[in-house]
Amino acid sequence: MKKIILISLICLTNISVFSQTNVLDKVIAVVGKNMIKHSELETSFLQQKQRYGIVDDAYAEKCDILEGLLINKLMLHQAQIDSVNVTQEQVNREMDNRINYMIRQAGSREVLEKQMNKSVNEIKEYYQELIKENILINEISGKLTVDVKVTPNEVTNYYNNIPVDSLPIVQQEYEFSQIVILPKISEEEKQLIKERLNGYRERILKGDKFSTIATLYSEDPASAKKGGEIGFFSRGSMVGEFESVAFSLREGEVSPVFETKYGFHIIQMIERRGDLINCRHILLQPKVSNIELYRTKVTLDSINNLIKENKISFEDAIKQYSEDASRLTGGAIINPYSASARFSKENINEIMENLDKIDFEKYNQGDIIGPNLFKTELGSAYRLIKVTTKIPQHKINLKDDYDKIYNSVLESAKTKAILDWANRRIPKTYIRIDDEYKGCEFKMNWIKNN
Repeated sequence: MKKIILISLICLTNISVFSQTNVLDKVIAVVGKNMIKHSELETSFLQQKQRYGIVDDAYAEKCDILEGLLINKLMLHQAQIDSVNVTQEQVNREMDNRINYMIRQAGSREVLEKQMNKSVNEIKEYYQELIKENILINEISGKLTVDVKVTPNEVTNYYNNIPVDSLPIVQQEYEFSQIVILPKISEEEKQLIKERLNGYRERILKGDKFSTIATLYSEDPASAKKGGEIGFFSRGSMVGEFESVAFSLREGEVSPVFETKYGFHIIQMIERRGDLINCRHILLQPKVSNIELYRTKVTLDSINNLIKENKISFEDAIKQYSEDASRLTGGAIINPYSASARFSKENINEIMENLDKIDFEKYNQGDIIGPNLFKTELGSAYRLIKVTTKIPQHKINLKDDYDKIYNSVLESAKTKAILDWANRRIPKTYIRIDDEYKGCEFKMNWIKNN
């Protein structure tokens, strides 16, 4: 059966692709008012080629990829019709996730910049609109598939219909739990930050431009280059403290200094538009001292000794000492890319954000590792890691891999729901395909509208 390759999210994962893609950029398709360019198709094709190796029929493969891109543009067109709103914070958050992944894949920020021949800020600028498009596409995709469900019987039947000699191999995997001690920021450091921001606020009130000071001093790089401007957002888009202050301001008014989990801010209201507001902000983030960071390491060493002396179990120590939100779920570390508790050995340190690299191969189930330095959303911290489960390489099976099989069945059902919707929308939408790709054997009737 001919496949349709749904291109989900921007392909920002294979870095080398971008240095290889250098093609004459022409428009090869249009859906509504949204264009698909040659470079977009070529980039996706090169990524597929890197992932799966030799391609027997390059034209047919490109046709499959193009159909996935057409479906994405159709969902983008629907988002525009529905006036779906995307905030700058959503774009920034998604961009940071992608850039952090690329840095982990490259090994360092410097290596990434060399491979991309762009600074990180230039990479962010380059992909701003694409990230926004992907958020819009995901909004529509989510609406189309929100009611899609699969039953345990469907999962079992799917697995039983796979020929035994075709069952895929699952590489060795791990599950972990953790005890995290977060370093404390001194009151002196907080006071210094507040004094700096109050100084900026005084300058602004005396006539200096908020945008100039934000560009020079704000520690939110995405908004700083835009003079601190965040873009229009509605209630529910930002953290509570930020929203509470922002929505209380009049146009042109500058807020007092206030604190969120990201640091200290001042905000200037730019404009209200119905339920939406647009603001500028300046963010300064207090820094943790090396002495305080070392103190957390010593604390974890003491906890580890208590565990070794059988004075407390690792599980009870999580409840008693851990300061991370994971303590509410038994300390489980969640893989951010699969949303499960399983980690494969490939790029495991990068995915777990370990700053002290760990050779997990030498540890057995039940072993405790650390204290280990790792990166959190707000800086660096130490943790103890327990290998709660170590699963050897094996053929996929219902007992060990039910979640993987379930997710595969669910994704197939979601794809079908999207394709059914696309078939209904195509006749009602302006679509143009370049002559070069009119020979494609598309699964859906894209050509009819040309």
